[in-house]
Amino acid sequence: MRSSCVSITATLGFTMGLISAAAWAQAPADPPDIIFLHGKIHTQNAQHEVVEALGVRGNRIVAIGTDQSVATLAGPKTRIVDLKGEVMLPGFIDAHTHPADSAQMLGKCSLDDKAAPFEKIKARIDACLAKNPGDPKRWYEVVMVNPTGNPLTARQLDQILSSRPMVLEGADGHTDWLNSAALAAAHLDNTTPDPRGGRLERDDAGNLSGVLRDDAMLLASAAMPLPTPEEETALLRKAFAQMHAVGITSVQDADDDDHRMSLYKRLYDEKRLDMRVRGSFRILDLHSRSADVATNATEFRRKWSIDPDFLRADAVKIYADGVIEYPSQTATLLAPYLDAAGRPTTNRGPSYFSPKELNQIVAAVDAAGFTVHIHAIGDGAVRASLDAVEAARRQNGNLDNRDQIAHLELVDPQDFPRFKSLAVIANFQLLWALHETYIDKGTIPYLGPERSRYLYPARSLQDAGATIAGGSDWGVSSFDPFIAIEHGITRAERRGAPRLLPEQALSLQDMVDAYTRNAAYALKQEKTTGSLEVGKFADLIALDRDLFALDAYDVHKTRVLFTYVNGREVFRAVVGGKAVYRSDTAL
Repeated sequence: MRSSCVSITATLGFTMGLISAAAWAQAPADPPDIIFLHGKIHTQNAQHEVVEALGVRGNRIVAIGTDQSVATLAGPKTRIVDLKGEVMLPGFIDAHTHPADSAQMLGKCSLDDKAAPFEKIKARIDACLAKNPGDPKRWYEVVMVNPTGNPLTARQLDQILSSRPMVLEGADGHTDWLNSAALAAAHLDNTTPDPRGGRLERDDAGNLSGVLRDDAMLLASAAMPLPTPEEETALLRKAFAQMHAVGITSVQDADDDDHRMSLYKRLYDEKRLDMRVRGSFRILDLHSRSADVATNATEFRRKWSIDPDFLRADAVKIYADGVIEYPSQTATLLAPYLDAAGRPTTNRGPSYFSPKELNQIVAAVDAAGFTVHIHAIGDGAVRASLDAVEAARRQNGNLDNRDQIAHLELVDPQDFPRFKSLAVIANFQLLWALHETYIDKGTIPYLGPERSRYLYPARSLQDAGATIAGGSDWGVSSFDPFIAIEHGITRAERRGAPRLLPEQALSLQDMVDAYTRNAAYALKQEKTTGSLEVGKFADLIALDRDLFALDAYDVHKTRVLFTYVNGREVFRAVVGGKAVYRSDTAL
């Protein structure tokens, strides 16, 4: 056991000294409820100061400084935790994730995003069905299916399961595969037109293949029976517990509707919401007029902004394109995709909005005071998004709404400086910035070597003055920040693996900033979270090793010892059946 909570007089083992002038100025009116001593506390303030001790009263940080100065503030009921030299950080903030939706994948048959031929996919699903067939009255769902070069068809899926609807959900979040029973249940046939913003794949004869891209997936999800709210919120709580275990204390849900927000509110009303949540209104009808979008988003904000510190919905999510990997290729490019032989095609990807439509929508929601959060994968979509923000700036001025472009897989160098000049936050998912199947087989061959020099250009954007925020896009990929931090530094899957554009690597401090102070800024909550400073909320984590002294390829091994949200412990590690730290505040 690394520490314990005992009385101040029994454990400090040193003579109380005078409080320094700095600590005296921060001394709270009442003693702290808890004091952390003997740590390497990285405040993540503007100066990146590292201190020894920190005091918490209620849900706020009330003191930081030296061990001696902060310990002197203790009262007879103050609890003491000896950090024994461990690193403490602000809680991590995931600036792009999908907890309400992705939590529902927990417990489902998962293919773990591994590329595999049909025979192996069938064997894996057969094993899942044998172990847990689920409710025969519901669709059978298979999640985290690798879409790269995957030619699955409804007829093949019928060989696995034909007696009830089955859907395979792509790990990219933009692809579904349906068996024949699922196509029938969703009332999809060869006469069904492609919805705007989506595509129903067809064979050469025009028959549906069973593959649904982007917003075509909504046609399937609308036909699926919903679980009960109790079932959904139980899974959401489980997901939040797992996020706390890797140090996450705030999230920006990047794609919400009334149903998803209702799950958060249900937890809030039950006093069980122990994660700070910012929701994003998603534009579902791509034919909507800009005035209608702003009106609907404003009503969404009014309805679901329940608590400014724990549950609000003041962002708008816009999908400017889809995904870049073959065979989907729904990301919008400035120049056409190449074919498998490296020859230019006529395909630049779809345009979900005309430039005029996107400009009008962005300007309208910006004027209404929302953060504009745009999904843009291809360089064409990134440019169109920046053009729309520029048009909004001309019309509205800079309203400090913290507009963001997420993913940024491919960015043209001409657009690097525009992020700073337009005050657009670069919301990266750098866990993906490495050589793997999506990149090596599904992307680089279809872009060519010249364009592929600008895949996930984090360093170029930062050097150009952009603010970098970190997010996971879970359930598309792991929400573990330490894996993303490592990949952002190494640009490689593991030690000895080839690095993807190492010149685009960020430093460890850059990546920690992306998940703390920068992400707090992106969520418009930098006054209360993102750093450990007097007056801010006590959202904090302790680590089992000195993150700042590690070899870059060992960052993923870091474990969280405990996590506090709002001054209350929500996670503590257990080793060998014993808690590493005792709980210091009752839940």
